[in-house]
Amino acid sequence: MNLAVIKIYPAAGYAPAIIDVLESMKAALGAAADCKDCSVAFETGEDGAIVYTEIWLSQEAHENHLRSAIFSRMLEAMEFSRKRPIVEFFTVTEAGGMEFIERARTGTMAGL
Repeated sequence: MNLAVIKIYPAAGYAPAIIDVLESMKAALGAAADCKDCSVAFETGEDGAIVYTEIWLSQEAHENHLRSAIFSRMLEAMEFSRKRPIVEFFTVTEAGGMEFIERARTGTMAGL
């Protein structure tokens, strides 16, 4: 599984345009079988980044997406960042939910 986290710091007046682009990407990727999830969020504080995340089921699907016309929209949105956007890609080998928290809190995880 691959996780992409992209932070854009909108220049004055460009936040609505960036959000529109990211929401359009989210809608388009909703139909993609290999895209498990994507979201748009907002950081509070002085920098006020718009944070876009995608979760891909495979490296191949993620790489194909990076070459797609849909991802070109992201590159255009990044042009409106007042400082260099932060782009991070992660390969996830294991994921957990509430059961992970329960195991950690009860000390039943390896190494605890």
